[in-house]
Amino acid sequence: MLSLLAHGSAAPTAQLAAVHADGSGDFAVVFNTVLVVGITVGVLVTQFTAREVRPRMYFWCALLVARGCVPPGPSEATKGGIGFLVLALAVSVLFGALRARSMPMWRDTAGKVIRKGGMGTMWLWLATIAARLVVGAIAHVTTGEPINVNALWLGMGVTLLVQQYFLGLRAKGSTLPVREPAAPAPGPRTSE
Repeated sequence: MLSLLAHGSAAPTAQLAAVHADGSGDFAVVFNTVLVVGITVGVLVTQFTAREVRPRMYFWCALLVARGCVPPGPSEATKGGIGFLVLALAVSVLFGALRARSMPMWRDTAGKVIRKGGMGTMWLWLATIAARLVVGAIAHVTTGEPINVNALWLGMGVTLLVQQYFLGLRAKGSTLPVREPAAPAPGPRTSE
């Protein structure tokens, strides 16, 4: 793929698709990466906007988990590979639960449960990603396990599933404050 881009082709994507029409090689890797990164970025951005807590989020989590399990799988079938995968998933579970506790939640006047992550949630996201990368690096250095992106996607899916689960428990089991929706600023809109 890089050779196609280096030659300054006007349509590297079309050439790449033609070269790898059999589904092998760089095109499949690039497509899968763009798809999974797009889903992950979309999910992360919504962490910091006021959103209703609802079951639809489980769909996106399930997609990330499923992608993490696509062959060759999230780890090598060795004691070290499985052990570090379990450790990394435990880290994902822990940070998912912590982020769920860090998110302010309230009910709107219609009774819908709303959540919005703040600075604490952001720092916990950064810690989640850093911890996952550190566990992967330690596994690589100590056991020679290859760096496996599938494990990262699986971990992202698991951490989001756990977060959503605990947000749902908080929504059902507590009395949340009621907030009025934010009103638009009065007056005409002007552009400067």
